[in-house]
Amino acid sequence: MNIPLLITTPTNIRYLTGFTGAAPEEREAYCLLAQNDLYLFTNALYIESAINIKSQISNLKQNKIQILEISRENPFAIELSRVLKSLPLQGSTFKGVNKLGFEENSLTVLEYNKLTRELKGITLIPTQNRVEEMRMIKRDDEIASIKKAAQITDQCYDFILKKIQPGVTESDIAWEIESFFRKHGATTAFSPIVAFGKNSSQPHYNPYSITKKPFDSPSLKNNDVILLDFGARVNGYCADMTRVVFIGKPKDEWIRAYHSVLEAQKKALLAMKKCYHVPLHDSKSVSISGAALDRAARKHIEDASFSPYPHSLGHGVGLDIHESPRLSVKNDELLTPGMVCTVEPGVYVEGQYGIRIEDLVFLRNDGIEILSKSNKDVLLL
Repeated sequence: MNIPLLITTPTNIRYLTGFTGAAPEEREAYCLLAQNDLYLFTNALYIESAINIKSQISNLKQNKIQILEISRENPFAIELSRVLKSLPLQGSTFKGVNKLGFEENSLTVLEYNKLTRELKGITLIPTQNRVEEMRMIKRDDEIASIKKAAQITDQCYDFILKKIQPGVTESDIAWEIESFFRKHGATTAFSPIVAFGKNSSQPHYNPYSITKKPFDSPSLKNNDVILLDFGARVNGYCADMTRVVFIGKPKDEWIRAYHSVLEAQKKALLAMKKCYHVPLHDSKSVSISGAALDRAARKHIEDASFSPYPHSLGHGVGLDIHESPRLSVKNDELLTPGMVCTVEPGVYVEGQYGIRIEDLVFLRNDGIEILSKSNKDVLLL
């Protein structure tokens, strides 16, 4: 679809222009992608910042970027209308476009209504994943940032192991993780998951549930299990890793579950190595989907008499901690060199314990590179 595209997703705007505001959940900027031009609309608070990043764009070097100021007196819809009227009509010498694509997963109903009132004669066309599909294949500079984030995450894990001892709380460890990242030039890719004992059975455990008393953070006990899921963020790019360690003497079932999960991950990683580029004339050329990997890992865990994990085997990682592709039985999309994704099978027994092992993996042209280097052997502290 070769029509102008209005981009409202903050992460997509950052990918295309380098722009990031102070509160991405608020609407701090809009972006218009029109043939060989990028238009960045933002308010006076960010004009200087936008000008500073203008010369640093590396994503679309063939595109020129124009920065336009919007305000209450000069609303975005009016400024957008002015720009669209100045653009050449596709296939014509006349000015003014008659179609505009927009991200239907991002534009609000209020914004849509404002645009329809202001953009007379322009048909708004919903689109999905136009920029997200571009983001799946990482550039060299993106890979460099992700690798650095993974390296800091590994360093943090070594640091955290020295802090784990009976009596420490989940919030203590979470704070140590966040502090370590800050001190090493990174931020958190997401709120660290630190789950002791039975809390580890919740895949996305939230220690700040409204059902908990204020500051009621569980303390670590002897003969307990700990699940740590965390990642650094460098230059906007994320890392993601999960490790499980045991305090004292673990239960036999925990160890059996751990080995089952570790072997399931190894099986998936081994199959993943088939996802690399070979010449088209090579009859042994093999592509693999996230669905195939997910099925293989689930089967291994089921064969070990455990219930398979309730989430996908993995997900893409980049500017967002969860992005395409999805390594799920529901997604037959083929994996492609240039992608970065997690591989994270698990076993969860409600109210008792959880085991998850997660690595970050870069799919190269000549195989895979596991970016998470931290030890995955059974660890007793």
